[in-house]
Amino acid sequence: MTTTTNKKLAMGPEDVATIEDRGGEIHVLISPTSVGSTKMIMGTATVPVGGKVLNHAHPHSEECFYVLRGQGKIVVEGVGDVNFRAGQAVLTPQGKAHSIYNVGDEEILVVFASGPLAPSPKEGHIILEGDS
Repeated sequence: MTTTTNKKLAMGPEDVATIEDRGGEIHVLISPTSVGSTKMIMGTATVPVGGKVLNHAHPHSEECFYVLRGQGKIVVEGVGDVNFRAGQAVLTPQGKAHSIYNVGDEEILVVFASGPLAPSPKEGHIILEGDS
């Protein structure tokens, strides 16, 4: 079968840049840049023991994550604290500010997805607090 594109469809952390400016380590594996996706992004994220993902929002998208390892708390605007652990999935409604805290004794590892896409990456992830 011949394809008309040279883009890869399978991506690993070694194929994308590591993002470390949001309180954890993020690898956006599926994106318009990496594989040409048009509706969503997907990747992995870690939060170290005692760590926090800065308060942020996704004005254009819902975000969800599946917890592979660890336990934490996500504080969602208008909802409050939502505790989670390995084996659970968590939904963050579109536009709702949220921050994530590692409250356990091991690193959190999640697979996340977000869609639909924002008009640009800068508009898709709005950090609402400084790194303090």
